[in-house]
This record gives sequence, structure tokens and C-alpha cells, in this order.
Amino acid sequence: MIRHIHVTAVFILVIESTFGLEPPQDVKIVESDLQWKPPNDDNVLYSLQYKLNSKSEDEWLNVSSHIGTKLKSFRITPEFYGAVFRVRSEKEKHISEWQYSNPVQCLNVESCVPVMNLNVKPEMVHLTMTHMDRSLEKEYGEHVEFNVSYWKKDNRGYPEVQSIIISRNEDIVNLEPWQNYCFQAEYLLFEKPYGNPSEEKCEIIPERSEAVKRRVFFYSILATVLVSAMCGACIFLLFKHHKKVKQCLQPLHLEIPDHYLEVLYNGFPLEACPSPSSQSLRSYDMITVMEHSNVEENCQKEEQEKRSST
Repeated sequence: MIRHIHVTAVFILVIESTFGLEPPQDVKIVESDLQWKPPNDDNVLYSLQYKLNSKSEDEWLNVSSHIGTKLKSFRITPEFYGAVFRVRSEKEKHISEWQYSNPVQCLNVESCVPVMNLNVKPEMVHLTMTHMDRSLEKEYGEHVEFNVSYWKKDNRGYPEVQSIIISRNEDIVNLEPWQNYCFQAEYLLFEKPYGNPSEEKCEIIPERSEAVKRRVFFYSILATVLVSAMCGACIFLLFKHHKKVKQCLQPLHLEIPDHYLEVLYNGFPLEACPSPSSQSLRSYDMITVMEHSNVEENCQKEEQEKRSST
């Protein structure tokens, strides 16, 4: 029993020594400053940590300038957008519980940019503007506007920039078709620039279907006129210079050599049959010679019979 009492007493002492210190009070972000109220003790130090995404399970990181310091505020810079801070009190070996801040929003850093979406249509662009968060809109309401600049991208010189001020959505019309237009937006707070300009977004503007149809119709008429004019010019030239054209279209008079004409009109000369004793005599030549000799013998027999009959 006594042992349990001693263990409980030691545990209470440990808890008191660890968490017996009063934590910082009223931790909040005022404009771009993280502030907190100290406990009623001038010898208390503070340590500050942050986590960039409040919804993630990332480990907490120390703010190097605020580890064991007497400073009671911290200037928030743009790289801490979306971060959550926590601060605690420290005195000798005693530490307090952590006190947490709200996430850092556009209201706390002057580095937010508008979110610009482009919906490209024939000869126009529909702009849709949104915020990175609702802090500026909740704080200033209608005093927050968007200044949208746009220009035709041209590498030959400085572009002519045009600007419009809108509150949410807007249509930019009468843009030149097939031209590359670039758009950029920034916040206006009480008609003065606030934050940073957004990145440039460039789009090629398409042409209306009616304009395409008119151009096709015009080109078809132009092609018809040109073809008709060319046909008329050809007919005129043929009518005016028909003799020369007829002469050019006549077939060419080719002079054929005499030996070719002799072959064409008289036929090919018969070559002498080679003798059977010739060394160059072939099998088909032998047959031809034998047939020829048989024909001659038959002719001689017929002539003899005619003579004997007479």
C-alpha cells in the first residue's frame, strides 16, 4: 500500500514538473504577425514550430529564430502560406502544453495570386476568377477585385496591353481569330494592387463558323472566276491563232531511208539454202533441203508425164 502511494506521488511530481507551467495565451495571427500573450512570469521562454499542411501528418519543424527565445511574436513570410504554428512556454526544466494557431491564409501574406480559368470560344474568352482561399473575400467583401491584363503575343515588338477590372466572371470579346492572346490577373484591394500577379496563360483564339463558311464561299467564287477567265483566254487565243495552232498540231513528216522503203514494199529477200555438205548445216536445215529436193523431183516427173502424153 505504501509502495503504491510513493509511486503515485512520484508520478504526480513528474507531471507537475513537466506540464506545471502555464502555456501562452491567445495565440492568433494578426495581419502578417503571429502573436501570443505570455503567462504572468517574465522569466519564461518560448519555442515555436510549424507544419506546412495542417491536414497532413508531416512532422513539426522548428522555427530556428524562435527556439528558447523571449520573443512574443513572429513575422509570417510568404513561404509559410497554409502552415499551422504551435508555441509553448519553457522555464528551466518545465515546459507547457502546445498552443496552436489557425492556418495561414491570403489575408496574412501578401503573396497570394488569383486563380484564373480560361474558356476559349470563337473570337472571345470567358474568364472565371476564384480565390486561393476565402479570407480576403470574408474580410473585405466587395473591395476585393481582379485586374486582368491581356495582349496579343507578337515577337516583332512590344505588345499593346489592355486591362479590365472584374469582380468574378467576364467575357472578353472581339478578339482576332487565329491570334495567340496572353492573360494575367492580380488582386486589387481598395483599388490598389495586392499580392503578386498570376502566371501568364496564352491561348489561340478560334474563328467563328460563319466566318469560315463565308471564306469558303468567297474562295469558291474566286476559283470559279479564275477558271472561267483562263478558259476564256484559251478560247480567244485558239480563235485568233488557229492557223499556227493547227500547224503545230500537224504530225511530223519523217523521211524514211530508201533501203527501209525497199524492204517495206518488196519484202524480205530469200536467203540461199545452205548445202547439205556445209558444216554449219543444222537439223532443221537438212529437213528443209530434203523437202525442197523432193518437190523438185515431183515436178520433174509431172513434166515428163505431160510430155509423154502429148
